[in-house]
Amino acid sequence: MADLGMPKIEIIFKGLGVSAVQRGSKGIAVLIIKDDTDKTFTFKEYRSIEDLTSEELLKYTEENATYIKDVLEGSPKKLVIARMDNDGVLADLLKAVKGKVEMNCWIGMADATAEETNDLVSFIKASVKNDKKRYKGLVYKAASSDDMHIVNFTNEKVIFKDNRGKQNGGKASPWLLGYLAGLSLDMSAIAKPLQKFEAVEEPEDLDEAINKGEFILYNDEGEVRVARGITSLVTTGQGITDDMKFILIVEVMDMIYTDIYTTWKNFYKGKYKNYLDNQMLLIGAINSYFKEIANELLLDPNFSNKAMIGIEQQRLANISKYGEEEVSTWDDDKVMEMTVGTNVFLDGNIKILNAMEDFKFKIDM
Repeated sequence: MADLGMPKIEIIFKGLGVSAVQRGSKGIAVLIIKDDTDKTFTFKEYRSIEDLTSEELLKYTEENATYIKDVLEGSPKKLVIARMDNDGVLADLLKAVKGKVEMNCWIGMADATAEETNDLVSFIKASVKNDKKRYKGLVYKAASSDDMHIVNFTNEKVIFKDNRGKQNGGKASPWLLGYLAGLSLDMSAIAKPLQKFEAVEEPEDLDEAINKGEFILYNDEGEVRVARGITSLVTTGQGITDDMKFILIVEVMDMIYTDIYTTWKNFYKGKYKNYLDNQMLLIGAINSYFKEIANELLLDPNFSNKAMIGIEQQRLANISKYGEEEVSTWDDDKVMEMTVGTNVFLDGNIKILNAMEDFKFKIDM
């Protein structure tokens, strides 16, 4: 019987594309807390302030309950509380986090020590690099970050509008975690005034701090705003570009990666024979997805956003079996036909749209 290919996968990809902005309007936040009030749980999930009943609030210290409310004010799709004992080891909890939370989410920690902050940064970097996760971390004053998946908040002091008043900047981290997780994919972090704060203590040189990869709040005519919606990425090169310094770009990159990876894993991997026709069906489905998210203006609709067979990768992979001399005689069509074992080699070329942030208007008189 002939292999009938993949009738469902294009529908799934199109559906993901159509719903991209709607899904991207609310992300998942993970808040790590240290709390011995109730040791009967490690994880709790909340979707809104209404979930924090009086019974639920009794499970936390007053300060941690306030942090949880802060995150939920940002309206993330879901908040996962990851609790550790006051004398617990963060590394142990992070192992559990990896098995519990979705592959694409925001992670932060309340009242983290410098060592815990560095451990969280290392965990996120390693999870992205080695485990196909797309975690993003909101941390306070990390000693070393320089990564597109780490947002390094550094204001020394913030003034809350509530009775907390003036506090160390780290106290604002839970609220900012919820803000970034709940931010829509069609706008930058600079788009909204931050109504939570009366004022902030700014660094002496905003431009210098931003160029060092610091996420900074500043005072703007009686309002507090984000200076630049950036990650901590500073070092570029070898496939890492300046575009990846922007949170909005990284968010769309991670959504695309997650959509393609999870669809592949759930509906394609191991289910179809690895030959050219099936690979082209997969590519067609991915290109339909790209078209839909271009219609949603996550990708540039004026750019040719395409997935294709990775011809050079496939050519190199065939050398071990057929020899370099033989493979060098193949044209591109022949290389595409010569699939390699269980491997699917694809390339892609897309243009993600950033938000308009800088404005220059020259008027000649």
